[in-house]
Order: sequence, then C-alpha cells, then structure tokens
Amino acid sequence: MKIALQTLTYGRIGIAASGVGMAQATFDHSVERLKPRQAFGKAIAQFQHWQFKLAERATEIENARNLYMKAALRMDAGEAFPEPEAAMAKWYATNLAAEFARDGVQIFGGYGFMSELAADGSHYRVEEIYRDCKIAEIYEGTNEIQKLVIARSIFGKDITG
Repeated sequence: MKIALQTLTYGRIGIAASGVGMAQATFDHSVERLKPRQAFGKAIAQFQHWQFKLAERATEIENARNLYMKAALRMDAGEAFPEPEAAMAKWYATNLAAEFARDGVQIFGGYGFMSELAADGSHYRVEEIYRDCKIAEIYEGTNEIQKLVIARSIFGKDITG
C-alpha cells in the first residue's frame, strides 16, 4: 500500500508539470492571438483587461511551476511523500490549466472551439487544451482529493478523517 501511495504522490508531480505545460501553451497561443486580433479599431492586446488578465496568468503559471519544482526537489532529495507540495502542485496547476483554457477559448472567440478551419487548414490548439485539461484534474487523485491531502497536512488525519 505504501508503494502504491508513493507512486500516486510521484505521479502528482508529473501531472502538475503537465498542467503547467497546458497553461503555458494556452498563454503562448493567447498572446499570439491577442496581438493581431482587432476590436473597436485596435488590437485586443491593447485593452487593459487582457493585459491585466495575462499578467495574472503569467504570475500564476510561475507559481504553479515553483510548486511542482519544490515537490520534485523534495522527491529527488529522498522524501518518500513530498506532501503537501505534490498535492498543492497537482491541484493548483491543473486547476489553473482548466481556468486558463476557458480564457483561451474566450480569447479565440469562435475559433476557440475549432481544431481546424476547413477554409485554410488553420489549427487552433486551445480547443485541444480545453478538452485535455479536464482529465488532468481527475487522474492521480481528483483535485478534491488533493484538497483533502492538503487539509490533512494542516489539521491532521484525526480531524479530517
């Protein structure tokens, strides 16, 4: 049982890294889309809403990256269960990926739900990221379970069950 739980803990770090990757990919695609896309006679990137939103997301991505790296460093140092960082990283990064994927769809408008545009063969990755990020919230323990693992590190198993 200990080995099985340890494997889940290690897997959470990888899933967190995957969540960061999905969020970073959404970020990169969104920045490229916001620069040329026009509304009301100017690039959408010129609107303060999107400037602030992307500033927030850049900070959140960095926070998520730092969390999974901290958990990975603890694991590399020989910690059998690098918790609560592994649970925090998995929950935070995959939650961020899902939230930002929704933003990405909004940024791309109608193209946000297309995988390929028939007229010219253009590909839009945010649809794929939006679809794929949901499973990351589920495997290696759902995000709700990650919150329980974190709560146990705060209150102890006696109180949280």
